[in-house]
Amino acid sequence: MMAYTRLVDEEFLWGALYNPVVSNSGSEEAMRLVIFGSTNAGVLVIKSLLEYQSRFPKQISIVGVATDDPADPQTKISVKKRIWKYYNQEDMVVLRDKVIEAAIGGGLPCYTGSVKTDKFREIFRKWNPDALIMCCFGQKIDPFLFNFPRFGMYNFHPSDLASKIGEGSQPFHDTINNGKTTSVMTIHLVNEWIDRGPIVGFSSKINILKDDGNYPVNILSLQEKIPSVCGWLSIELVLEILKQRGKGISGPVTEINFDELTPVYIRQKLLEPANDDLSDNYTLPLHDLIQ
Repeated sequence: MMAYTRLVDEEFLWGALYNPVVSNSGSEEAMRLVIFGSTNAGVLVIKSLLEYQSRFPKQISIVGVATDDPADPQTKISVKKRIWKYYNQEDMVVLRDKVIEAAIGGGLPCYTGSVKTDKFREIFRKWNPDALIMCCFGQKIDPFLFNFPRFGMYNFHPSDLASKIGEGSQPFHDTINNGKTTSVMTIHLVNEWIDRGPIVGFSSKINILKDDGNYPVNILSLQEKIPSVCGWLSIELVLEILKQRGKGISGPVTEINFDELTPVYIRQKLLEPANDDLSDNYTLPLHDLIQ
């Protein structure tokens, strides 16, 4: 990991701001992008978009990352309700640090405190994003944040929200309780209601059953399998936002047919069985544009 400084401020309420010693400033003409993300899914989005930026530096410039700090006893991210309750303290630290390392390694600042403070708003104004992508992030977003990016704020949620399944902190349990054999990653705009923003689109179907027709014993298997498509989705989302920006149209993208944009071999990979191997991240091939 690149060298960095760590700033702690009581106004963050918890966590810290990690700043790389050498920043990746990006191109002034590029679209400014911020990522809010946690767990391996957040890392996947960060790394995918950093690779896209390295290939097409005049198109996007990632200017900041925010992530959860579930290991901090002061944190308020519903640790006991969300997926974090299935991780031990050591695992929480590892996952938090993976996001920080991905950000710092790409020359990006990474914030782990409360996003609903005047101090963070000050940081966010400096980041000045045109668009914001959120994936597996645990804090409720206020109007200042979701109204700020002129091309919108988008959340990746691991359940079929269009079918009224999995809203809130228990997406996998709700999917299973509804007897579903497949799920999707839903992309929706962020507003004042958690997971109720207008749906932009959803991934191809993702098999959540094992070979024997049963669900994985550990829910963390689905936490890896369903978000495994987030790298692909993040690039397709950025491409659509860039098209709109190129036409001089402000405002969010409102509809994307991600399934149509997804190659057959990726769709087939998503339909492969789940398993109980928690070391399996269900890694997909990289998006065609960054291979």
